[in-house]
Order: sequence, then structure tokens, then C-alpha cells
Amino acid sequence: MTRFGLGYEEVDAAGKPVPGTQRQVARFDPSQNVVCLPLAPGQRPVHETWELVQLSTENHNFHVHQARFRQVRELAPVNSPLHRTLNPAVGAGIVQDNLPLGVATPHIADVNDSQNGVCTIDQWRNGQCTSPPVVVDITFSQLGEFVYHCHILEHEDGGMMAKIQVVPSPF
Repeated sequence: MTRFGLGYEEVDAAGKPVPGTQRQVARFDPSQNVVCLPLAPGQRPVHETWELVQLSTENHNFHVHQARFRQVRELAPVNSPLHRTLNPAVGAGIVQDNLPLGVATPHIADVNDSQNGVCTIDQWRNGQCTSPPVVVDITFSQLGEFVYHCHILEHEDGGMMAKIQVVPSPF
């Protein structure tokens, strides 16, 4: 089992995983782009909503290069900078490039006894491990390849990083 890594999957508007998009937690491979997305039509910035799930009992800090994001909350009031849809009267929200994710809480001994303090995705989904997702709205506006990773150097160097590629819009 690798000590540090990132996984990935896409979900549809109903919150269901999109078949074929799942990537198990794995160490960084610089030859692989985990995410590839086009800019919006007319080469305008594109917004992505990401749900970050921390599966480890060790702290992690999410950081993304060449982009900024804002944390959003489903139940935030309409006039809050945390509401999914920004009210222009509120402003741009709280824009960040890194965010602490906290820790997962395992409810079974296996996680600490034989899994090095790391829950599996299945354990998280079936409630054997609790970790509230952190939802962020990320604006991608620059073309190219760059990384997102844990901002704790030991974790980043240990493989907790992934590569993203932003390509021109075909329209």
C-alpha cells in the first residue's frame, strides 16, 4: 500500500459516479494527466465544482497551481460568499489557492491496525469512515499542464500529487 497518493472520479449532477472515470488512490505519475478539461466557448474561463474527500487520519492541505477557488456550502444562505451561486452584490467570495481538509474518522479498527490510518473509498461510502467532503468552485483560465497536491511537503514528495491539463475550447 502506498503511503501517499490521490484518487479521482467524476460524478454527475445527481451525485452518481460517472462510469470509467474512477482512479484508485495512487502515487503521482508525471506522465499521466488525471484531469483534462477545455476552456469555455470563446476561450473563456471554465468553472468546475470539486468535492474533496480526505480519507486519511493525518492532516492534508489541498493546493492547486495556476487557479484559484472558493469553498462553497450547500446550505449557505443566498447572500453568503459560501453559496454555490454568487450574488454579485456579495462580491467575489473568499478566493483561495489552498485549503486544510482536516482528518478522517475511522469507525473500525482495521483502518489504524492494518491500513496505516487510511480509509478506503468503500469504507467512506458505507460509513465505516467519516469525512465530510469539502466542496470548492475552481476557475480555470490558463492553458497548460499543472498540478494539484497536498501542500505538506512530505506528502507532496511522497506522491500526493496529480496533474491537470487545460486545453483550448473547440468552440
